[in-house]
Amino acid sequence: MIGLKTGSLVRAALAAGIAAAALFAGAANAQEPVQITFWTWLPDIQKTVDLFEAGHPNIKVKVENVGVGADQYTKIQNAVDAGSGGPDVAHMTYDAIPNFALTGALADVTKHGGESVRELFLPGVVGLVDINGGIYGIPQDFGPGVMYYRKDVFDEAGVAVPRTWAEFAAAGEAIHSKNPEHFITFIDPALVDAAYMGLWQLGAAPWTLEGGTNVTLDFNSDKARQWADYWTDLNAKGLTIESVMGSDAWFKQLGAGQMATWVVGAWGLQALTGVLPQNEGLWRVAPQPVWNEGDVGTSQFGGSGTVILEQSVNKQAAVEFALWMNSSPEGVTSLKNDQGLLPTTNAAWEDPAFLDEEIAYLGGQKARQIFAESAKNSVVGWSWLPFQPYVGSVYKDTVGQAISGKTSIAEGFAAWQKRIADYATEQGFTVTAK
Repeated sequence: MIGLKTGSLVRAALAAGIAAAALFAGAANAQEPVQITFWTWLPDIQKTVDLFEAGHPNIKVKVENVGVGADQYTKIQNAVDAGSGGPDVAHMTYDAIPNFALTGALADVTKHGGESVRELFLPGVVGLVDINGGIYGIPQDFGPGVMYYRKDVFDEAGVAVPRTWAEFAAAGEAIHSKNPEHFITFIDPALVDAAYMGLWQLGAAPWTLEGGTNVTLDFNSDKARQWADYWTDLNAKGLTIESVMGSDAWFKQLGAGQMATWVVGAWGLQALTGVLPQNEGLWRVAPQPVWNEGDVGTSQFGGSGTVILEQSVNKQAAVEFALWMNSSPEGVTSLKNDQGLLPTTNAAWEDPAFLDEEIAYLGGQKARQIFAESAKNSVVGWSWLPFQPYVGSVYKDTVGQAISGKTSIAEGFAAWQKRIADYATEQGFTVTAK
């Protein structure tokens, strides 16, 4: 879940997109009238639902907002425990899906008309809903990693846009030296997604799950320490400014140019345009920096899918709706226009009209070409633990303490690993900690 709090713009906060020629292979329209319930936190989704119902008169969709992220998940778990009372379809972030899929709460959509998911959607997002060979959700949006940067701040300091993390650090030195009120970026003690993003790009594999019950933790690998030591150094040198992403103070700092870059999922464009319209023309986007010259590997930040609960008695209609919403030309266009979501279909990313659109906010850049390269080059193999929400919940009290104290993030990683290991053991997993 994206940790922003400025209403729909930054809760959804996903860059614009269009799928003019999306290949849609959903199930045939339901013959008998049915009503399905959709739990989602997207504020204007009724517009998309209305379009679906117009073309599918036998399926009525009841939209309910029962909370965002963890609030919704708690209600879903309560319904699962009770055996009834849950929705047919639910909005769910990718990191939460394994928890519900591995406990049997979610339906494998390929058994209910969703066989086309692997064909329709980008491999990098299909992998996030592919669990033990089943598909436990329809990809809706995602966040290929990019770097938004303030062109005016870089120009003032006479610094080139960094391509590598070494150049990023050097740029930070030059920018801060030129203006002590400017920093290369921010660091948020509670933003676990930043660590996920960094470890993902490095292929660090801080955890693995085998057989559904065997967890191996390794936050002390060379790659994990590489990320930790790098940010420990930047933080200790005062090249970063501590701030809470999505807070009013953070947006003010971002708008004033105090943060020269924002390394985030491509959806960050929607937050910038929606909350900082006065910054139009000041920002640009570049690929996520890499560790070595010539590397292309990127990572992802954020994103969610729509899942079908196993307890639903209308699974085929639910899958039909979820597929239409996320892969049909009409559905994807509506999600783009009404929600600002970044599409996940292969067709969208092969559409020249989508890729070549000049983004005025970014000085006329064809930004989606950069988004597409990031999506294409996302490092494969990242996975989530079945108790990932807990993993994220203890980040602030472990790694976050090191960030705020400007001490070793690697030591924070060690504390984080111990909390995770203890919890996993309590939950009945067999844990190996390296």
